[in-house]
Amino acid sequence: MKYKPLELRIMLYDEVHRLRQKGLTYKEVIQEVERSHGVRLPISTVYFWLKGVYNPRRGIKLLPESLKPSRELSWVIGVIAGDGSTWATKYNYNIRLKCKEFEFAKEFARCLEAIGCKPWIGMQDGYYIVSGYSRILYNLLKKPLDLEKLKYYIEYNEKTITGFLRGLFDSEGYVNKIGYVLIYNTDLTLLDYVKRLLLTLKIEATGPHLHTGTGEGTLLHNKKTGKTYYRRKNLYYLYIKASSLERFAVLIGFSIKRKMNKLLKIRFASVPF
Repeated sequence: MKYKPLELRIMLYDEVHRLRQKGLTYKEVIQEVERSHGVRLPISTVYFWLKGVYNPRRGIKLLPESLKPSRELSWVIGVIAGDGSTWATKYNYNIRLKCKEFEFAKEFARCLEAIGCKPWIGMQDGYYIVSGYSRILYNLLKKPLDLEKLKYYIEYNEKTITGFLRGLFDSEGYVNKIGYVLIYNTDLTLLDYVKRLLLTLKIEATGPHLHTGTGEGTLLHNKKTGKTYYRRKNLYYLYIKASSLERFAVLIGFSIKRKMNKLLKIRFASVPF
């Protein structure tokens, strides 16, 4: 049983206790679990679970039932939809952000901690690295993101919607030299979803538009490595309409001071916030 997914082990553990409380024998418990869930439990597992020797929840800091909708979780989802990454080995399940801005790294670490996933923070080649290790969180956030599964956490209330959008704009958002806010991504479905969420907040955006000269098959030069690559996907963008920029700044904004200050300085130098 230790190689079964944690969520399954917890569910079966609770089911074994429920059936035993109904008066079923060990043999009957095993038969009922197999009939209902298609898993045949060894009698030793049932015995140790019922005697309290083993408990799949023991030692696990972040449990499936503790993942509840919150602004912090939705912000992390937004970051992972952008610059964040996830990867897994046999024993490690990593949620990670690599960035230049200290505020961004600090907020990612704070939100991971608030969720219940203790972060590790370091630096590498001038970048801040923030990592959290949790199989539960990894299963929720692993890429490609399952937006249908994540909508419950993103759309729970206005705070979670703005949290998700802020995380994504922190990652992929850009304030151009005349103060317009744009967001870039190769995932057209994600950008359509973002546009719909913005509208629920009465913030209008145009697009998605294909970014000129960045289509699939075009050359991309990496200044750091000196290597040239071919783009595998088209790059698209949305931009916030001028009439909605003030509302965007108030409701969503940026965690990254550089971006937020640029938006306020160019667009709203005389507007008190």
